[in-house]
Amino acid sequence: MVKILKEIDVSENKWCNSAVMFRVQNGKGIITHQYGKEDENYYHYSKLLLNGKPILQEHLPVCPTCKGLLATGYGIENIDCPELKAVRECLNSDYKDIRTSAEMLKPLLNLLEDGYYLLADVPHDPTDSNNHFFWSVPNTLTENPACCDEYYHYGMFRQTMSFPKYLYPTQSAEMYNEKRVNEYVEILKNNPNPPRALAYYEYGFISALLDGHHKATASALLGQAVNCLTIMNVYSCALEKPVNKITSDTRLESIRFNDIIVPVPAGSLFGEYFTYPLKKPNEDLQITEYNLTGRKFPQAEFNAETLYLDIESLMGMYAFGLENTEFTDELIDEWINNCNDDNCNRLKYTIKYLMLKDKDMAYRTILKVLKGSSDYYYGNGYDYLPDVDDWTALHTVAWTALKKFRDEKTEQLFIDYIVSHNKNDRLWDIVTSYWD
Repeated sequence: MVKILKEIDVSENKWCNSAVMFRVQNGKGIITHQYGKEDENYYHYSKLLLNGKPILQEHLPVCPTCKGLLATGYGIENIDCPELKAVRECLNSDYKDIRTSAEMLKPLLNLLEDGYYLLADVPHDPTDSNNHFFWSVPNTLTENPACCDEYYHYGMFRQTMSFPKYLYPTQSAEMYNEKRVNEYVEILKNNPNPPRALAYYEYGFISALLDGHHKATASALLGQAVNCLTIMNVYSCALEKPVNKITSDTRLESIRFNDIIVPVPAGSLFGEYFTYPLKKPNEDLQITEYNLTGRKFPQAEFNAETLYLDIESLMGMYAFGLENTEFTDELIDEWINNCNDDNCNRLKYTIKYLMLKDKDMAYRTILKVLKGSSDYYYGNGYDYLPDVDDWTALHTVAWTALKKFRDEKTEQLFIDYIVSHNKNDRLWDIVTSYWD
């Protein structure tokens, strides 16, 4: 039985549009996990299963900021799941609201194990976090920087809690249907309430795409995010008071779905919200290689590389508090006129973001950076010089982005640089590659 409990306030969680909490009792346990035993390197295997078949496989670290590895699984189209077929009418209709979606998805949600969950409406990039199109990832275990519990930004010494952002496929790429993708391109264009895909939030910043591979492909061709109705497990909890050992009767203060904190009623017990005793790991669990991907998607792959932020850039924006910033020329001028180490980094990530969202402003920002921070670096009347590595990183991003503009004015900037610099300059190879 699936009981829809309440909508959750996610106004502080900018990665999420809306969410509703629900409880599964006497669930079928068809969508579940298997966990392996921790090895000598403090990693363990994990599998997301549907009807006993792995649809996403992982090798995960105990260390919360270390990278994990991902592998594709068994093609979901080969698994008998009538409940998934039954909810496709909901998924292929224009979106109404999160509670309506939860009610319509109840047949599928009942496949989960007993417990508390969120169904969240979350925009995902149709990439793997490394600017690879989600349907073009390797089948074998591959290191992925988004497969971490918390992303650590070394420049700011700040950790960002993970949340659903990128996608991994569960359907064979051979199921690709160009006609369906083209239909979705037309449906998704300028649609304020487009039909949703369906995802299961797995770990780190990665969700397994359960349904909607053609929607996600259409979104990649349009250069936009794909909105996914995303199933999320309880992540952790806060105790009412410290205890030496957690038991089934330990009192809780709140439960947590990543950084979404949900208070629980007074007197709530650990055993009411979490499986107790905890599951024992499967000591024999291993990863099996399946042939799920391999097809080429030239335009989608190109767009994935050029139109979306990778995990390092995204987390850089979060580390410097830029995720909700309204970028203006005045703000850019302020950062350039006070070009310390932090502002150098802010400008670096801003250029990457603007190249995706507002190329005209990106171009203006690049020109200001190349003039303003050059003066700054060479000490023309300024009291403080940014760190040379931060300055070089900023200019590397600026010149690399500028190469995408092909006109006489821009070409002259590259020529002027070559005339006034020599081959020993740190940026020489980047600048001279304009004509490659």
